[in-house]
Amino acid sequence: MDGVLKLGDQKDMSSAWQSIGANGNSDEDDSEDTTSFTSIEDDLQLETDSSGLQLDSEDEFKIRSSKSSQSRPHKYPFRLKRNEAGNILTVHHTIKEEGQPVRIQIGACCFNEQNNLLVVIDRRGNFFVFDFVTKLYWRLSVRLPRAKMVRPMPLHNSLYIVGNRMGQICTIDLEKSVIRSSRELGTDGVEEISWGQRPRNPTRSSNALVRFGHHAVLMNLDSLEVSHQLEFDDQRYTLKFAAFLPNSDHFFTCFSNDSLHVWSSLTLNTIRMGQPIKAMHRRLRLLGAGESLPEINLRNPDNSDLEDDLTFDCPDQDFSNGLLTSYCFTPDGNKMCMSTLDGYLLILSSASFDLEKLYRLTDFIIRQMAFLPQPKERIVFAITGRSQAVMLDLANTNHKIVVQPSDAIKLNLSRDGKLLSVTSRCGEVNVWSTCRLFNSLQVQASCHSNVRSTLKIPKAVPACSLNSSMNQEVRNLLKPKRLQAMLKEYGCYPEKYRFLIWTSLLDLPSNGSQFQELIKLGVPLMVRKHAIKLKIRNDAQRRAVLKVWACLAQWCNVLAHADFMPHLIFPFVKQMPKNGLVCFELLATLVLNHFQLWFEFHPLPPANYLAMCENLLQHHDEQLCKFYKSLKLLPKDYAWPLLSSAFAEVLEENQWLAVWDNILTEPPWFPVFLVVAYNLINREVILRLTDRRSAVCFFHEQNPVDIEKLLAKARRLMAKCEPALHPQRFMQRFSSIPKGVYPKFVKYPSDWIDQQEEQAASLLKHNQEIDARIRHLELEEVRTMERLENGLKQEEHARRLREMEKLYQDTIHREEERITCQRKMLLTYQMEVRRRKSEVIAKLQESEQRRKVIEMEKEIDRLMHNIERERRRNNQQMQLAEDEIRNQEMEILAQRYLSDTGDAPLAQKYYGNMRELCRQRDELQKGLQEMTREQLRAPSTSAAPSNSQMLDIEKSILEIQREFMEIITIDSSRVCRGKVS
Repeated sequence: MDGVLKLGDQKDMSSAWQSIGANGNSDEDDSEDTTSFTSIEDDLQLETDSSGLQLDSEDEFKIRSSKSSQSRPHKYPFRLKRNEAGNILTVHHTIKEEGQPVRIQIGACCFNEQNNLLVVIDRRGNFFVFDFVTKLYWRLSVRLPRAKMVRPMPLHNSLYIVGNRMGQICTIDLEKSVIRSSRELGTDGVEEISWGQRPRNPTRSSNALVRFGHHAVLMNLDSLEVSHQLEFDDQRYTLKFAAFLPNSDHFFTCFSNDSLHVWSSLTLNTIRMGQPIKAMHRRLRLLGAGESLPEINLRNPDNSDLEDDLTFDCPDQDFSNGLLTSYCFTPDGNKMCMSTLDGYLLILSSASFDLEKLYRLTDFIIRQMAFLPQPKERIVFAITGRSQAVMLDLANTNHKIVVQPSDAIKLNLSRDGKLLSVTSRCGEVNVWSTCRLFNSLQVQASCHSNVRSTLKIPKAVPACSLNSSMNQEVRNLLKPKRLQAMLKEYGCYPEKYRFLIWTSLLDLPSNGSQFQELIKLGVPLMVRKHAIKLKIRNDAQRRAVLKVWACLAQWCNVLAHADFMPHLIFPFVKQMPKNGLVCFELLATLVLNHFQLWFEFHPLPPANYLAMCENLLQHHDEQLCKFYKSLKLLPKDYAWPLLSSAFAEVLEENQWLAVWDNILTEPPWFPVFLVVAYNLINREVILRLTDRRSAVCFFHEQNPVDIEKLLAKARRLMAKCEPALHPQRFMQRFSSIPKGVYPKFVKYPSDWIDQQEEQAASLLKHNQEIDARIRHLELEEVRTMERLENGLKQEEHARRLREMEKLYQDTIHREEERITCQRKMLLTYQMEVRRRKSEVIAKLQESEQRRKVIEMEKEIDRLMHNIERERRRNNQQMQLAEDEIRNQEMEILAQRYLSDTGDAPLAQKYYGNMRELCRQRDELQKGLQEMTREQLRAPSTSAAPSNSQMLDIEKSILEIQREFMEIITIDSSRVCRGKVS
């Protein structure tokens, strides 16, 4: 059968991955090194060999590491168990260090929001992910040591938030195998992380409540920054729990005084508070005579005395932290379940903290619990104080299943409730199918129903296993003479057969049916009163002591009134915690024989019995007796403490067993000589005690004593005792209990006991009457308070109505005034609007006019531009025409000149013109020189116009010269053409 995985460590020399069968044994020897790993900078990358991942006939995974690293982790297959018990997978991390297998404990685990992944973190910080859909698992490259809890982040499928024991918080991305962000919040370990309904809305910022130790903070989930440090005013109480309420933005806190407070995450103010323990006590006080609470017990209520007790080995609880031990919410968040240290289960309303249901846990307490989603508010998975994982049915408290009988320390339920993980103290995680567990519970209920309907007869009480195994042949072998010889030789009986020998020595009859009848009579009133004061740490031993004492008290009334009986019973019960019948018959035999004179003057110490001890001590050591008289010590101070505790207070366990081996072998008066021998052996120590208090304490403390010398001394005293002082004169010889009946013990003041019982019964009746009257008064007080509250409510309602009417009238009056004022303001606004409207219209008209003017100006400019353009074009055409005409005239003039001059040289033709031109040039130059001299003499203001005039003149002269040169050039060219032609 598959489903048990060993996880290899990345930094160790070697590891083994194995699939373990249905019986829990490995298919092959663990010494075979089936897997080896290498570490490359704390990042392990696995790669299969050439044959790949192999699965041989023994269903063993063989994987080998590769020295080359890859970016993505390798994934390896696994298979689930196919059994009907419900355990589908077991994961543990076992490695080899120095050739020895070492189990690494699992620190935390959780399921994802889609319920298909299991994330496991060991104490060394290694992350493993199991996919239940693809049946593959892999390992992340990141590490976070000393992880304590892990939870999936809301709205992020691959992100997880992890808290460790050093107060650090970080977020892990499973897909990328990286730590996105981390923050150190404190020095204590992270205990709780919760968030409200805001993370379901991605558009709003979300806060998470983190509790570490006795401190809590509000933290932003995205940045892991602390937004608020929660500080509480009252320093007398410390913080126990802190978490967000389901489907709400409010969170609650629980303090060591068991008070619940609900706070707003926005204003950080207290909204409401509750006292569940006070509500529970009030519910218990108001229970009627015929009413009872539904009880849940892990033991079968019809069990016999031979059934194994549930061991409850835990240290004393710290009641200074209050009674509330754990809490959980129903899946819909409407109910809150809380467990108490004194064995109660409370169902509260999450809205008001009102107590709705109350259950009694008779033989266990709950440390952690979770509700199954379907059926609602019925099935609870819990971790008990004995480290058991159990499944309880609140609808039918007789039906329950012990999922894991031991070593369970933490449980985690998937969101859909189909998978349950239980973390064990031995370092492994067991994954259970809740469907199979629920089916088993249904089958169990059906079987019980069928059995009760078909079998109407009670179960037969089995015989005592101790006596049933001892046949007649063994009884014949254990003769007293043989036992005495064995005791004389070895000083004690063999441990393996001691209680068998005790049974034979006392000839216990094993009256099982009579013992069951005594059990059915119940626990007497006096025993119940004294049981409250018992200080026995082990709960199983405490129950066994109460059961044996109750049977002894039903057998003999005086034993219920003896305060020393628990101290006398406890040493025997401690040695035989699972054999109440043997303990009862042994003590009953001792009462009939060895303790027959102890109850003559009850409730006073047995004066006659102690007088025998005093007479023997006086006879053997007068000096010690005088010392006792000087300190005013009586036999009840130096003898009765030894007897009433059966020598258990002054001897260690092995010594005590050896002493009782001898007491049960010797005659019934042997304890008298033991008391005298104990005083004589310790006389040197006793004589050096300085005061009475130290002497009294001496007989209540363990002191070093040689048990062989003590027993030898007691036997010598008994052998040499004078007949006048011998206790056998006053005590009867040993007689065993007969078969089928328990003889009555009558050597006690029965009249006083009857009187005490009558007084106790009358006091009980009186107390019941007082309790009934108190309940009646409380009910009357409740009804009165209800009537008063109703009257006050009506009065308050009428007052509120009057105030509301007045408020409405004032509101209406204010509204009328406001409406009148608003009407006035409306008129004013209308006038203002009209004025502004006229202004706006005028401005719009002006603007329109300006726009039209601008458009007209633009049109005029456009027309002027067109006209100017036409004018320039006409001017250019006219100029071209004038130039054409001038050219024509010049040609005509040239032809005329040519015709007039004929072939004469040009110099002759134009000599007069050229001289005229030279003369004009000389005149112009003289004029220019004179103008230059005048400009130098003239002021600077006239410089600009003269310069401009000079420039114009020069330009005109140059133009004339150019025209003249063109004319000469043209005439020369024509002359040349004429000659050529």
